[in-house]
Amino acid sequence: MNLTKDLDAATLAFDAEAGSARLRFSGDELFFKGHFPEGPVLPAVVQVAAAVHFAGRALGREVRLAEVSRAKFMNPTGPGRELVMAMSLESGEDGRTKVKASIRDAGKEVAELTLRVL
Repeated sequence: MNLTKDLDAATLAFDAEAGSARLRFSGDELFFKGHFPEGPVLPAVVQVAAAVHFAGRALGREVRLAEVSRAKFMNPTGPGRELVMAMSLESGEDGRTKVKASIRDAGKEVAELTLRVL
C-alpha cells in the first residue's frame, strides 16, 4: 500500500494559495477493503494523512506528522464521495507548522483536525 499514491490519485484539485483540495476515492484503495468491507468508511488515519500530505504540498517540501493536537470526526464518509478539505498553515517558533484542516462531504462536516508537522 502506498498512501501517497492513493492520495495523489484521489486528488481532483489542489490550490496551495487557497489552502483547499478536492478528493474522491475510488473504493479500490486497500484501506477500504479491511475497514467495513460491506459498507466502506474512510479511515480516520487516512483523513489525518491527507491533511499532512496537502500541508507538505502547500509548503513545497516533504513533511512528517509530529503531533495530533485535536481530531474530531463527526460524520463517516466513503468511496465515490467528493470531499473538500480546507486548510490553514501557521509557522511555529519550534520549527513545526500548525495545520488546521476541515473535511466536508456535500456540506456535511466529516472532520476537524489540528496537527503539527515538521
